Amino acid sequence: MEVGETVKMDDKGRVTLPVGIRKVVSNRAFRVELADKDTIVLRVLGNRNELVEKVKALKLVGDKERAHMDVATVKDFYGGLKH
Repeated sequence: MEVGETVKMDDKGRVTLPVGIRKVVSNRAFRVELADKDTIVLRVLGNRNELVEKVKALKLVGDKERAHMDVATVKDFYGGLKH
């Protein structure tokens, strides 16, 4: 496998990884990150179960100032339907 091979992106945004890289990296799922305007990073995704567990572990917190409000009093401001 050569280091620093040049690849091109087609009109649909697809990039084909060189065969040497595909043989080394057996996984077919990647996370794409834009590090800066000239740097795109592909990270091999780990086990999908790990990702599911990370998402389940997220603790979402609401806005404490609005926690006491009744949704029915503000739903009309945000397109809520009247019944």
